[in-house]
Amino acid sequence: MKKSLLMVVAMLALSTVMAAFAFSSATIKNDGSLTVSSTDDSLVSLIPADETAVGSKDGAAFLEDGELKIDLAKGNGDTFGVQGDSYYKWNNLFTVKNNSKETVEFNITKDGWGYDTKANIYLGAFDGDVKKEFYNRSNGKNGKVTLAPGEESVVYLEIETETGAKMVTRNATLTVNATAVPAQ
Repeated sequence: MKKSLLMVVAMLALSTVMAAFAFSSATIKNDGSLTVSSTDDSLVSLIPADETAVGSKDGAAFLEDGELKIDLAKGNGDTFGVQGDSYYKWNNLFTVKNNSKETVEFNITKDGWGYDTKANIYLGAFDGDVKKEFYNRSNGKNGKVTLAPGEESVVYLEIETETGAKMVTRNATLTVNATAVPAQ
C-alpha cells in the first residue's frame, strides 16, 4: 500500500512538472479585424495643410492614393525648387493628429535628401507653443511631442542653402514614429 501510494504521489509530481513544460509555443485562434485606411483617417493621422493657409498655397504636402506626399518643388502650378543662398520655411507643412484613445508620443526621422554641407534641413513640430526639433544637419535631435487623444501638432520644415549648394533633385522618406505613453 505504501509502495503504491508513493508511486501515485511520484506520478502526480512528475505529471505536474511535465504539464509546466508541456509546450514551447501555442496558437490560439480568435476573430479579429483590421482596417487599413488613408493616412488622414488612421489612428495617428497625417493631414496636409489647408491650401488656403499662408505658406501652403502651393500644396507642398498633399494626399495621393491615401498617402501623404511632400513635393517641395511645387510652386504656382509648376515645378520649381529652392535656390542656393536662400532660406525657405514651411510653418505648417502638415499636421499629426492622435485619433486613438491613448496618449501618444511622436517624433519624425528622415532618410534621404543626401548630405550637402551647403544645405541644412530643420524638421520638427510644435508641442503647444514650444518648437521641438527632430532633425538638423548639424546634429540629429531627438525631440518628441506628446499628444493626448484628439490633440494635433503642426509639423514645420525649414531649408537653408548656402551659395554653391548642389543643384540636384533629391528624394527622402519622412517617418512618423508614434508610441503609446503609459498612464501615470
